[in-house]
Amino acid sequence: MRVPYGWLLEHLNTDLSPQALADALTMGGLEVEEVDAFYGEPVLLTKVTSNRGDLLSMIGVARQAAAILDTTFQPPELRVEESGDPIDAAIHIEIADPDLCPRYSARLVRNVKVGPSPRWLQQKLLAAGMRPIHNVVDATNLVMWELGQPLHAFDYDLLGGRRIIVRRAHPGEDVTTIDEQPRILTADDLVIADASVAVAIAGVMGGADTEVQAQTTNVLLESAHFDPASVRLTAQRHGMQTEASYRFERAVDPSGTIAALDRVAQIIAQSAGGAVAPGVVDVHPRPREPKHLTLRPERVDAILGVSVAPAEAADALRRLGLTVTVKEGDRFEVTVPTFRPDIEREIDLIEEVAIVHGYDKIPLTLHPSQVLEQGWGPQQRLELLAKEVLLQCGLSETLTFSMISPREFHRIRLPADSDARRLVALANPMSKQHSVMRTTLLASALRAAEVNARRRILDMAFFELGRVYLPAPGDELPREPRRLVALATGSPMTSSWNLPGETGKVDFFWLKGVLEQLLRAMGIDGAEYVPTEHPTFHPGRCARVTLDAKALGIIGEVHNSVQRAYELPDRVYLFEMDFEAISDVAWSAKPRAAVPAFPAAKRDIALVMPDDAAHSAAVVEETIREAGGELLRDVMVFDLFTDEAHLGKGRKSLAFSLEFRSDERTLTDDEVDELMQRITRAAQEKLGATLRE
Repeated sequence: MRVPYGWLLEHLNTDLSPQALADALTMGGLEVEEVDAFYGEPVLLTKVTSNRGDLLSMIGVARQAAAILDTTFQPPELRVEESGDPIDAAIHIEIADPDLCPRYSARLVRNVKVGPSPRWLQQKLLAAGMRPIHNVVDATNLVMWELGQPLHAFDYDLLGGRRIIVRRAHPGEDVTTIDEQPRILTADDLVIADASVAVAIAGVMGGADTEVQAQTTNVLLESAHFDPASVRLTAQRHGMQTEASYRFERAVDPSGTIAALDRVAQIIAQSAGGAVAPGVVDVHPRPREPKHLTLRPERVDAILGVSVAPAEAADALRRLGLTVTVKEGDRFEVTVPTFRPDIEREIDLIEEVAIVHGYDKIPLTLHPSQVLEQGWGPQQRLELLAKEVLLQCGLSETLTFSMISPREFHRIRLPADSDARRLVALANPMSKQHSVMRTTLLASALRAAEVNARRRILDMAFFELGRVYLPAPGDELPREPRRLVALATGSPMTSSWNLPGETGKVDFFWLKGVLEQLLRAMGIDGAEYVPTEHPTFHPGRCARVTLDAKALGIIGEVHNSVQRAYELPDRVYLFEMDFEAISDVAWSAKPRAAVPAFPAAKRDIALVMPDDAAHSAAVVEETIREAGGELLRDVMVFDLFTDEAHLGKGRKSLAFSLEFRSDERTLTDDEVDELMQRITRAAQEKLGATLRE
């Protein structure tokens, strides 16, 4: 909005320079983007947020500046001289849709002489960026800029039946607006109609058929309040944005209609002559009462981190036009005027206190518990480490919406009674596709893969570290734990490798290797992979990741039906880890291990045993470690072999690489051989395993 400096000083008591005033307003919540000039007069160019319609007027800016500067401001003086027959018998006003128009007020001015506006009026409009038209329209525009209330002037003699009806448009009804453009209306458009036809689009633009022209003598002035959402949708539907719609979209004060009518009637009487008919027609089916809120002074201090005297907090709110009364317990009851619909809760009042108190007076200090070592906290360093490891493994990072469609839970085969289907629904979703908060990252990853596959990107390996949203009991806010998901499908190699068939494809063990590198980098050793079942994953190809019986996550191959549901052409592998659980057992910087002083002795062992869960690689490894003792430093499985002709039916061979080392001496072959014999006996006694020949 353009705010001419000289015009503003007519209402604001200050001697600050334009730039100093601009700086003060910016610190006070009304950003001044630059100080322009109009024929040598400074003009402040402000940027108003969508919830501060009160700042789209000279009086609104003056009020805000006066509160920040601790000075006074002066609204325009209203003096209306009335004469002639009262307005009551001249016009009948009906509001057919009070939800979209809770108030409609009107005044009548007779015997006007339409012509050029006085020079002072034209200069103000030009400085504000508006083109002067004639004295009647210019008066309505001046008052809109001055008080923030859009107004419209009708040629009273062209209104059929001397009636105004505020109603929804009939489907297919048309009106030609004052820009000479025909507009085809829908039932969602609110119009101003006379006894027979629509004569204006409410809150957006008037109609050409009742426009004030040179021959007009009697003018009906409209000052109304329209629903912001309705005006916005109508303006968008018809590709129109006017100064009026811009203000109505951001909420206009419903209590200001009469003052605006008095002001515009006063200016028209001065600039266009005529007689203002006694009285105002004010149809007000839905009065809006001021809100009443409670403010706790101790809460102000707790939120702002600085001590603000209760009297100072109360004074700050009064300077902004709010009414403050002291209640028991030093609490304040605050009455919020209707021109501030953005103030809805106690925290909004605290923000207003901070603005008037001055953000620059709040010290730039943190509580010792909030100071982060070397700029990053332990949790942040752990997240950075996880991302760095996954990027080094060749995965890309992705970011998806926290809001998803309920349909996604059906596509990943989660049962209706699953905990993951206890959803947090949005009260006002933008679309059905984003109507609930996600409770798992599995659907988000698969949806991202689906989008890529439709663009013929078939080789994928990516991860996401984000939050899920789990319902909490009662009225508590949802819990927001972090999850880590990774997806791989296709080939991790480039086409230049030219590997045939399935050789170059990712598989369960490829993704498991990525996960193991991640856990190892976080200082997590000894994680187990326990076979499990999950509706999203293929039966028999899914494992629960645990550490000391504590669940860390799940990994596996996606179920065939899920793969088809997302139209993915190749097998898909996923893991989803509970990053909170990982954080509890990890550290962000693994201690550096000293270089061993003595060499390691390495041996391999291949054991033949039954092919069942009781003889899993994890169980065998635990048996080997227990028998090897403290000199056995590392155990790694490197081969699984099954062949009925060589091993027999229902049997398998697992081969392990073993590393022995002492911190005090070099181990002899005899010592290592003895340890290997001990391990072989333990495998035979506990597992019924034999050495593979």
